[in-house]
Amino acid sequence: MLKSMRSEELARSPHPRAMCALLALFYVLVGSAGCAVEERVRPIGTSFLEDRDVKEKDDTLPFDHAWIDPELPRGYYSKVFFRSVTLDKLPEDTWKASKTTAIPSKKVFMEEARALAEFFKKELEKKVQKYPKGTFTVVSAPESQGLVFDIAFTELEFSHPIVRAGSLLVPVPGAGIAFNAFSDPHVAFAARVYDGESGKLIATIADRKFPPNRLIDLNKLRATSSTREIVTLWAEIIAEGLNRDRFAKVSSRGLFRLLPW
Repeated sequence: MLKSMRSEELARSPHPRAMCALLALFYVLVGSAGCAVEERVRPIGTSFLEDRDVKEKDDTLPFDHAWIDPELPRGYYSKVFFRSVTLDKLPEDTWKASKTTAIPSKKVFMEEARALAEFFKKELEKKVQKYPKGTFTVVSAPESQGLVFDIAFTELEFSHPIVRAGSLLVPVPGAGIAFNAFSDPHVAFAARVYDGESGKLIATIADRKFPPNRLIDLNKLRATSSTREIVTLWAEIIAEGLNRDRFAKVSSRGLFRLLPW
């Protein structure tokens, strides 16, 4: 009787080798998750803003860094030219963090990064043009009473579709969270804003964002969907910032957390 019960218990229990493999995988992922959390909260980098104090923050804008010339004339600007969204500030080997079957090489990574930069530029123009009762006009060259935005991506990691798909099926409690932190796509950008007539630097902004945490996020099952979601949010925030009163606080849109908790 005891022998029979012991056999049934062993049959129901995970195989020792399988259990060890699951635990090893879990500890590796939890360790990687710690690195990802650190990545979420570390200070924004100085790339593209080497001459600015990136710890400076304007509380009216939901960005990691924001500086606006306090001497700007109120209500003076009514035009905006989004001149460029560039990739040359990305670290040389940054593509390796995005390496998957969807993005197998640096060439493919750069193609997708260029597509994302173009998408960001178009979203900025569209969100400003369609802002309800907007006071800004999008122009195609620097003009008097106009702003000029030069933007650079400083970090970029696309999603990992296979890891994401696997995490939906992982039976170990907490492993889904570990997968989430291990393979989180994210983007960071920096922008320099100039007076369209004089060329004087009048504002700088920088930010890093991750997609929102969702129980099941089908966006992350495609390599580029989450990063497009992030830059669309930025375009909405910038459009709102341009059309709000100089000292009015701009919403973070309630979709993204600046901290991971």
